[in-house]
Amino acid sequence: MALGLAACDSAPQTESPAELPTPVIAERRSETRLPEPEPEDSAEAPGDAGGDDGSAPDTSGTTVAEAAVPAEPAADDEIRPPEGYGLIRPPLGVPTPESLKLHALAGYEVVTVYSRPDMTSDKLGYLRIGTRMMATEKVEHESCKGGFYGLPAGGYACASKGLLVEADRPPPMKYPPPVPKLDQGHPYEYGFVRRWNSPMWWRIPSDQEISAMEVQRVAREAERLATKEPPTEAPIPAEPVEGTAPPELPKPDPVLADVKLPLSPNTPWLERGFFLSLGEKVVERGLTFYRTARGAYVAAGDISRYDAKDYVGVALDEQGITYPFGYVKKDTKLLQLTADDKLRATKTVERRTFLDLTEETEIAGRAYMITADGLLVRKDHLLIPDLQALPKGLDPWERWIDVSVSQQMLVAYQGTRPVYVTLVSSGRKGTKEDPYETPRGRWRIYSKHVSTTMDGSSATDGNYSIQDVPWTMFFSGSYALHGAFWHRSFGAVRSHGCVNLGPSDARWLFHWSTPLLPEGWHGVNATDESPGSTVVVRD
Repeated sequence: MALGLAACDSAPQTESPAELPTPVIAERRSETRLPEPEPEDSAEAPGDAGGDDGSAPDTSGTTVAEAAVPAEPAADDEIRPPEGYGLIRPPLGVPTPESLKLHALAGYEVVTVYSRPDMTSDKLGYLRIGTRMMATEKVEHESCKGGFYGLPAGGYACASKGLLVEADRPPPMKYPPPVPKLDQGHPYEYGFVRRWNSPMWWRIPSDQEISAMEVQRVAREAERLATKEPPTEAPIPAEPVEGTAPPELPKPDPVLADVKLPLSPNTPWLERGFFLSLGEKVVERGLTFYRTARGAYVAAGDISRYDAKDYVGVALDEQGITYPFGYVKKDTKLLQLTADDKLRATKTVERRTFLDLTEETEIAGRAYMITADGLLVRKDHLLIPDLQALPKGLDPWERWIDVSVSQQMLVAYQGTRPVYVTLVSSGRKGTKEDPYETPRGRWRIYSKHVSTTMDGSSATDGNYSIQDVPWTMFFSGSYALHGAFWHRSFGAVRSHGCVNLGPSDARWLFHWSTPLLPEGWHGVNATDESPGSTVVVRD
């Protein structure tokens, strides 16, 4: 089962790399009391437990942001989460270490984890192909001919649906896929397709199949060029110019044109600009292929390795930073007040630089913020988040995420305390046919994926496909928080509706938000017993 989703992002490759600004930080100060807004009437859109294939449920209905509860001081025991907070709670519990006696391997691209040994039971998440773990003895059930096996974190996988089990040794795998790097912003290496109509194979093709592919590729490319509209500035001659007869395409071999190729069923012919997650290079009969992280093969000449981009926000608790703090809107100067009450520039800081701030002051009728190291910066040159009070219905220890579209800023909270801040890219305006704006409202994360493929088509951007978009957290339909390794435009609208994050930021939120991902799983679904973290998107 593929993890494809007609999702919210395109991936242009024209942005040039830029050096990331270095945060300016200082020692921790005392906490600042949060604002106390007036309550308003509203409703929450419930988060649904999504499918293991990354598909998105229908979450239509009211999505108006709910009123916040005024912040009140909480006792230490009130802000501590209960034991097991965020963990998936399988209804039949977790097997004992002694019962895990068999060697198991995920042999399909996706192996579903069920809550009970029954394929009609709830789907808790899934394993990715190549994942190895120990399992319990077989549990028989009519819905799975090969039987179910209990997994270390709880839940059951079906041996007839991709789980391979052996008693005495780990099941063999000729080409194990790369293991995702869970400790890095980019869990995989990436490449982009450089040639139109590049074939993606499910196995290395024979010489005859390669010959047949070339014939079929020429035909597909001729069809593409014939339907492509000519540039508007290029005149279209009414008749062929004398002496310049159109070139004749080679006549295809009818036998080769009809040869069935062992192409990958999900995306057999790739378009220029598609992204792939890459594994190892494989050389056979003098031919070199990249084996993708999902087990397919693409000729190395059709792929260019891509220098994945990143952006990193600030873990406030880890840095000892408390409110106020903010980001520089545009290149500006840090100032020093001299003994004769003159403002002297000490250095220039770039747009998007994070600044740890202390308090506001006024000089000659203009507002300035004092930085943690005692310098001044114009307040109107800063993006300072408006701290949000605890949303109604949440406990003082819950983890939740606030996204301000107007500021293009995300703040993660534990209860009333901000613990992480970064810049994002939400959905751009788009067109009437292709509206891309990120919806406003309140939801809960309903599924999380170490990576998932996002693809689709739009009238303005054409087809797009990005394999293994990292650290994806769906909160409403196909809208998600996720890492974006193809741009550094954070702080400005950009996406097809999702909330784009630097991959390192997305990774931090992924491991911090609930439900927590069980060890060895690639994706997890929220449940009533283990709900996802609340996400608020507002203007």
